[in-house]
Amino acid sequence: MPQLPDAIFRRRLDAEYAELERLKIPFTSNLDRTECTFELSAKGLAKENGVIIVIDKHKVRLHILRSYPYAGGLEVAWITPIFHPNIRAEDGRVCIQLLNEWAATQGLADVYAGLKQLLENPNPADPLDPVAAEYFRQHPDVLTREDVPQRRMPRVVS
Repeated sequence: MPQLPDAIFRRRLDAEYAELERLKIPFTSNLDRTECTFELSAKGLAKENGVIIVIDKHKVRLHILRSYPYAGGLEVAWITPIFHPNIRAEDGRVCIQLLNEWAATQGLADVYAGLKQLLENPNPADPLDPVAAEYFRQHPDVLTREDVPQRRMPRVVS
């Protein structure tokens, strides 16, 4: 996998974090800047004790690999519990087209914008969570409604 020379990689990360600050995108990073946690504010859903609830604050962690900014150089995981067709609840894995079509000219601000877009516009046709996908197919307007329709989960008998 291709890599930038270390000094250029570090300058690239510094420039990207400066861009996040300039755009006033809320984030934190670790000391070596290889992990970035975004804070997104947008309406989303989560399941709490089997009940679907509205949440509007989200945290997403990006692990920036040494191969960044090339394709495959980012690992993205949703930290906040979420009920979304394109985010796997068990591990926070995110299915986002931006990562599949990554170009080295894109940056962390583009990832932030893509994650916010994904949150606000779920795609039940390409799910990581089939249960959430079915819910969003049955309730396509759920993110614009005042009430949140509940989905009855089948009782598991052991």
